[in-house]
Amino acid sequence: MRSDAELVRAAQGGDAASLGVLLERYRAPLYGFALRILGHGPQAEDAVHDAFLVALRKIERVREPAAVGGWLHAVLRNVCLMRLREARGKLLLGEPPHHAQEGSFELPVEESIDRLALREWVWTALSELSEPLRVAAMLRYFGSYSSYEEISTILGVPVGTVRSRLNQVKVKLAEALLETAGLAHDEARRLNESQTRFFEAAWGEYNRGQGYELLSSAFSDDPAFVLSDGTIHGRRWFVEEFEGDLEARMKLHLTTLIASKDVTVIEGDYENPSDNPFRCPPAISMVAFYRDGRIPRMHLHFASHPERKDEGELHEP
Repeated sequence: MRSDAELVRAAQGGDAASLGVLLERYRAPLYGFALRILGHGPQAEDAVHDAFLVALRKIERVREPAAVGGWLHAVLRNVCLMRLREARGKLLLGEPPHHAQEGSFELPVEESIDRLALREWVWTALSELSEPLRVAAMLRYFGSYSSYEEISTILGVPVGTVRSRLNQVKVKLAEALLETAGLAHDEARRLNESQTRFFEAAWGEYNRGQGYELLSSAFSDDPAFVLSDGTIHGRRWFVEEFEGDLEARMKLHLTTLIASKDVTVIEGDYENPSDNPFRCPPAISMVAFYRDGRIPRMHLHFASHPERKDEGELHEP
């Protein structure tokens, strides 16, 4: 599972899916926090949605990615206090007054949304809204006439309708952002399944003594094989080792395969031939690093043989 810091850095680079995963991770504790402050289910949920949109436009300001949980709670606290002030019709001592325009929470969005790293995602998400919601959002956040009254005049609908539509926009944008978390997980699942099918087929070919061409196709033209003792080998070593294993009728049974975008971890148990039971160690762990769809570097660790404690060697001497 990716850490908070990894998700924040990816989101700061413009990856909406990573931000969605991060917000999905914190949705439950944030909702509970909002309930304690506001005391109402619908209001608490709306406040969480508002906090998500603040995160959408301000994630790049997070200076300590590993502490993003505290940052999200601080954002939500400010949102909740704003809602309480508005409900009471007064300002807290020492707080600056709101902008004279109604709906002050949305105002900062129009000031910064065009500079978002996630701008393309925002436009895509807006395009999925119904026409009335999309028009209201475009006028509010991207147009020159952004007050509720001006939008009301342009669209020929009451101010209350404008306010309602923009509230729906906030909720739907927040929900769309959360949906990217599911899409990210689906993508990870598809990648893992794809890699599993490939390596099962490649090692199946190897186990049947049919060669290693399919496995070899996964590597770049000049791959580096790094053993746990720091020794680095090239393609020639790879060819010699596999040809020797094929001649000895070695087999490898996969036990674990975990794939992410640029890294795949493969583990397996060796089955040595009966006439040479100590040819290979009992197990191997491989970490493949991808670039442009191929593997330029793979790290290998060989489990110690019960009878011998030599590590990092493919074959017993």
